[in-house]
Amino acid sequence: MTPPRILFIDFAPSPGGSIQSLVHILRHLPRQRYHPTVLLSPTVAVLPAVQTLGLPIFSYDARQGAASSFSASAQHVRQSSTAGWLREHRWLGRPWRWGSAGRRLWLRTRHTAAFIANLIEDQQIDLVHLNDAIPLAEPGILAAYRCRRPSIVNVRSFHQLDDVHRLISRLPAAGVLTSRALQQDQHEQGVRFRQERVIANAIDLAQFEQPVDRAELRAEFGFKPDARIAIVIGRIMRRKGLDIFIQAMAQVVQQLPQAHGLIVGDDDSAESGLTEELQALSQQLGITDHIHFTGHRTDAPRLLLASDLLCFVPTQPEPFGRTLIEGMAAGLPVIGARSGAIPDIVSENETGLLVPPADVDAQANAILQLLAQPEKAQAMGEAGKRLAAAKYSIEHQINRFTELYDLVNR
Repeated sequence: MTPPRILFIDFAPSPGGSIQSLVHILRHLPRQRYHPTVLLSPTVAVLPAVQTLGLPIFSYDARQGAASSFSASAQHVRQSSTAGWLREHRWLGRPWRWGSAGRRLWLRTRHTAAFIANLIEDQQIDLVHLNDAIPLAEPGILAAYRCRRPSIVNVRSFHQLDDVHRLISRLPAAGVLTSRALQQDQHEQGVRFRQERVIANAIDLAQFEQPVDRAELRAEFGFKPDARIAIVIGRIMRRKGLDIFIQAMAQVVQQLPQAHGLIVGDDDSAESGLTEELQALSQQLGITDHIHFTGHRTDAPRLLLASDLLCFVPTQPEPFGRTLIEGMAAGLPVIGARSGAIPDIVSENETGLLVPPADVDAQANAILQLLAQPEKAQAMGEAGKRLAAAKYSIEHQINRFTELYDLVNR
């Protein structure tokens, strides 16, 4: 029997969390059981991490993230207070909302859906795996339905849904949510998948088993041997709360002068210049020598293994929080926000601490608590490492997906 052909689709314009998760899945998917094909945006399809997968890779510019264009007069009407009230009205706003959805379907979705449908037929695809929220997966859902192929929507992010999105949520064979917080959000917005699973993001635990010379890392960044490092990893975005982290570190440094903050990641493409703003903030607070921006690094596991704790306290609810499970896999205590999916990942006072979003004092106190109590921090790190191995290994995730693939592709 020929292994089923699965088409994986993600049109993200840059290699963020959804692409990273997809690459993990594709790298570990058993090739003897499935034949994967990949459809990505042109900017992501050419990345070395994608090209080295050794898979059939196609690209299409779905203009994901690009704003819809309107004439000046139409834009003026759309921005008026009356239009805003009308859009939000439960009954009177329905024609407006359906009209907007119809415009989107006609001007953008239908072209992308037609391309996907042709690819499904040409490549004899058996199953379509859509790698993000329903609004981003809309063309793939409709294309799979048109070609009478089962599809799976892997919801990874919070998105506002409209009536069309709620309607087409009935079409896929299954929905996968990365967290219970996302599952609750989808239900509250009226999504009703025919069947659904909560399957968390995963990591390759082997990356966090390498021996690391902590003194070598401190020397690399010019730290003293007794430096204590609080690390933050991820794209630099306003909603990640990095300004709060820097303000918290200003308080920490006053009591613990050997403390340093290590911020690992590049500016998000939509927020260029934010690194410079954050550097200016650290200068204003007088802690330039204690806040270090590394830019993009390919050795994030090594940096984690040589740090003392990880912070991830976004100011807006997160649909998951991959960096937290990476920190736990590295044996670090973690500090997370008490919002979104993060409380499902961090066991408070067992694997780390939870603090309110945008609370400078609470975050500073949490950092000081872990740095001042190394034995407690070590116990939390060891508990986190055990939890990461039990719940977030790539092998566990692949097993969950293969069970679902086999079920919907019968």
